[in-house]
Amino acid sequence: MSKINTSNLHIPHAMSENWQVIVNLIAQLIPVPAALIMRVHRDTIEVFSCNNNINHPYKRGDTEQLGQGLYCEYVIKHQKQLVVKNALEDPNWNNNPDIKLGMISYCGFPISWPNGEPFGTICVLDSKARELSDIATQLLASYKESLEAQLATLYQNQQLKILNSELQSRVNTRTQDLVDLNFSLNQEIDKRRAAEQKVIYHQRHDLGTGFLNRNTLEFEASRAVDITIEHPQFGASAVHIGFSNGKLIQSRFGFAVWEGILVQLREKIGYLSRYHLQTSRPTSTELVFLIESNNLAQDLEQFTQQLVEVSHSSFDVEGESIHLHSYVGVSTTNNASSGHILLQQASEAMRSCKDSGHKLIYYSEAISMAQNNLNHLENYLLQAVRSDDLLLYFQPKVSPTTHRWIGAEALLRWRHPVLGDVSNEALIKMAEKNGLIFEVGNFVLRSAIAKASEWSAVIRDFKIAVNISAVQLKNQHFAEQIEDLLTAYHLPAECLELEVTESTLIADEQVAHTTLLALHQLGVTLSLDDFGTGYSSFDYLKKFPFDAIKVDKSFIKQLNISEHDKTIVQSIIKIAKKLDLAVTVEGIETLEHEKFIIEEGCEYGQGFYYGKPMPCDEFEVCLMSKHYPDNLNQSFQ
Repeated sequence: MSKINTSNLHIPHAMSENWQVIVNLIAQLIPVPAALIMRVHRDTIEVFSCNNNINHPYKRGDTEQLGQGLYCEYVIKHQKQLVVKNALEDPNWNNNPDIKLGMISYCGFPISWPNGEPFGTICVLDSKARELSDIATQLLASYKESLEAQLATLYQNQQLKILNSELQSRVNTRTQDLVDLNFSLNQEIDKRRAAEQKVIYHQRHDLGTGFLNRNTLEFEASRAVDITIEHPQFGASAVHIGFSNGKLIQSRFGFAVWEGILVQLREKIGYLSRYHLQTSRPTSTELVFLIESNNLAQDLEQFTQQLVEVSHSSFDVEGESIHLHSYVGVSTTNNASSGHILLQQASEAMRSCKDSGHKLIYYSEAISMAQNNLNHLENYLLQAVRSDDLLLYFQPKVSPTTHRWIGAEALLRWRHPVLGDVSNEALIKMAEKNGLIFEVGNFVLRSAIAKASEWSAVIRDFKIAVNISAVQLKNQHFAEQIEDLLTAYHLPAECLELEVTESTLIADEQVAHTTLLALHQLGVTLSLDDFGTGYSSFDYLKKFPFDAIKVDKSFIKQLNISEHDKTIVQSIIKIAKKLDLAVTVEGIETLEHEKFIIEEGCEYGQGFYYGKPMPCDEFEVCLMSKHYPDNLNQSFQ
């Protein structure tokens, strides 16, 4: 048979269009800005296909002369994969022409005709230094096999044409060649079909876990709801599970480990044949289970019980036992008329579950209304922050033996014309959710420090206390911000007290330790708030440089009727004194409460017995009357 000149073989339009789909999909799945299929010629190399769904400097039909040290030239010459993490730092590649185009990382595979002659390469390039994951590299290799399978089909079709022309004279002697060729063609067609099936699979599934992706979830949810409308004996449910520590695990162990945990969770649930169950991963830290059953109520109850149990079990990661912090929301077709509504209701129930502290919540109209109210409240808060409608209240901290006001706690308030007064805790929680915590936190710190500077100029040893959130504590520049504010308002560091709760420390203990140590060295007083309500209160006193503790008011509330609470408070105060920590007791509302903390040697008290949280002007009047009772005309101006 005559030799085939592969350089003259034309790539059909249908095959070229298929290659366009492949490079677009590669650029989307990996993701990278440039995914290319290159074809080599005698003296040049050509951009044969390039993705058109992301901007990059290459165009179809671009050519470059060989001999310039191109990435792809190396791959073709050596017929092996090439990976360049950062050409700028690689002496073998720091003069590569693609650097001028802004492409500094590269991964490519050679593509060959069935006779071994090079066709070119399939490659991806990125404008930033990176190394592809194993999964992404395997994906690129699988597409190389798909392209070579298609080239083999094209090559063998050309062989078939040549054979047909020669068979006129040699039909009797070449029958076996045709049989072998047809067999080979069938094999290549099967490979091509398998490659196409792989493309379809990647379009429908999450690359890291193999679960359904968001688009497929929405399609399947709509299909399930449509079936229940046509066949009322069937029911469908969406079970949405989120993990509050998912991102922390991702950042600590990597995406591959986190995805492995999600797969383990699914395997622990098992595969039950009583109902149809599909698993989806709509976001990196959430899963949605879609259940279809003709006995939905019973099957759903059993499944959710099993899910809650599994999600609270331990997972072994690199020899360490990891526990997930999960929250589950459930919706059913009893309340949803479309797939979109079914998924939305499950998501709302999941968010409500996260806020409430429950393990599982079913969707209801009340949840929807509460979520809408919360959304309205967050929108109002955004307007309030930008319009300077927030204000500070101050509650006195008092010496119980002298009744002298030695400090105050700054509490955020928002007086809305429709919603009324919104408290400090609600405001901080909303601000953390919608990303306003930095603006709100800066307002509180700036305003409190400014007022404390005025008061400390008139009243000796006056200290202002401010609550800080987990988001603020995770800011690596938080201590610098405090130092700048103290300098700007001329307030000594010892006149500022920052109150930190245990939940704030749990978010990231390493970062919290670094920030608190910097604040301690600055001279700011650090107080562990709500002491005694968590599991690790005493452990945190050992880990972090606290100067004071604040006993939670829940212990004082039951003091007269609970000997248990009284003993706890007595023990806390004794241990604090041995550790040389100042003690403030919250919730002082009666004379008996005051007598108790005096007997126990507690330095400071706070509560309605001494004064409720009050606006700045009212607080200043009371403060002056306490310190200058004979001169009420004295002011801070």
